[in-house]
Amino acid sequence: MASGREKRRSGDVKFWPIAGVRVENGLLSDSLGNQSFPKSVRLLQRSQFEAVMNRGQRTRVDTTLTLFFLSNGLNKKRLGIIASKKIGNAVIRNRAKRMIREVFRRLEYAGLPGMDVVVISGKNLVSLPLSDLETKILNNLPAVQ
Repeated sequence: MASGREKRRSGDVKFWPIAGVRVENGLLSDSLGNQSFPKSVRLLQRSQFEAVMNRGQRTRVDTTLTLFFLSNGLNKKRLGIIASKKIGNAVIRNRAKRMIREVFRRLEYAGLPGMDVVVISGKNLVSLPLSDLETKILNNLPAVQ
């Protein structure tokens, strides 16, 4: 009789235990579509952040976040996120960044012109529901209103 390990190796796994993800030809594929946030839509260099923060418009949204935005002359939107240690430990900072990315991923087709956006997270950002955060950001970006 074969051991449990041998049994698992011999069978072909058809579905991954996470909903919406399946295995095809040995590769994972998700049925939820493209939900990534590629480097082409991110601000990556310090000089890019500084340009938006020095030359762009600034909007403070309560104690939740600060938005800087600047038209980039490109036909795409780019996002930069700053989450300092003032808002909490690494877990809280990463959650804040994930929430901001998710809001901007949802807003990808919301009519924003080509612009660079820098978001500085505040202390109360993580405690907000995602829908409230999305509303606050939508109300404070220029072309979406």
